[in-house]
Amino acid sequence: MNITVDISQLKDLSNKLKKAGPKTVKIAQLELKATAQETLQIAKILAPVDRGGLVQSMAMEAVSKMEYKIGNNKDYAAYVEFGTGAKAYIPPEFAKLAAKFKGATGESWENGLEEIRQWAIRKGIGEEAAYPIFMSILKNGIYANPFLWPAFKFGRAELVDRITQVIKDFNLE
Repeated sequence: MNITVDISQLKDLSNKLKKAGPKTVKIAQLELKATAQETLQIAKILAPVDRGGLVQSMAMEAVSKMEYKIGNNKDYAAYVEFGTGAKAYIPPEFAKLAAKFKGATGESWENGLEEIRQWAIRKGIGEEAAYPIFMSILKNGIYANPFLWPAFKFGRAELVDRITQVIKDFNLE
């Protein structure tokens, strides 16, 4: 699951930067990279931790000098981010991304039950509670515990502020 931080999505600011010289564009690229790195760090801070898999699997990739992807390759990341079933919450800007994860994961029922059993043991809950907990999750879903969405909102606002400052500093208004 990946989100993209991209100056071109900020059309007005992007157009102003296109009018600038190469030095200004280079500064904007540095601002974008810094924003992407901060966004990644915020997502890591916000990610829930049980065994640390979500945090350890968070990564940033430079698609181009003006575009970065931030994401998580854990198969369960989207279910944590958006929740499941009736308890799911999908921000409108993430609807296309979330649609890719709708439905079953392809994992076995036994594997899901075993994951809940192991979780119960780690939490000091009797492992006999694993089956009812698992059935409740399947029936009712789980609430969203977003970590990428809030980081993305921060990153987008931060990027607008930074690029706006570059435009002001170089009199591009």
